[in-house]
Amino acid sequence: MIYDSGNRTPMGDTGFVRNTHDRKGRMDLLPWPAIIELSIHCEEGALIFGERNIDKGAPLHSLLDSGARHVAKLMSGQTDEDHLRAACWNLMWALNQRITHPELNDTPWEC
Repeated sequence: MIYDSGNRTPMGDTGFVRNTHDRKGRMDLLPWPAIIELSIHCEEGALIFGERNIDKGAPLHSLLDSGARHVAKLMSGQTDEDHLRAACWNLMWALNQRITHPELNDTPWEC
């Protein structure tokens, strides 16, 4: 069955309509080159830690700590690894865990 909110969004001058897009996200606006970079980080990490290791869940403080450390290394000019990519990966997984593993928020603040 196709979900139908009853709301329509006109698409151009052809008369074509779709179900409303409210709060569904705009996948067409995502930065795909950056997402490909993150997927490379996932591939490299899977070789070291095993596939889907992160899906087991990590304490939120660990992801935030690592993300912040990579930002600091990036901003201090360190080039021993791709610190921008690593920071983004850690923060992306922290955001993902807010949805998938809220019980792993071990910080003293709400995320």
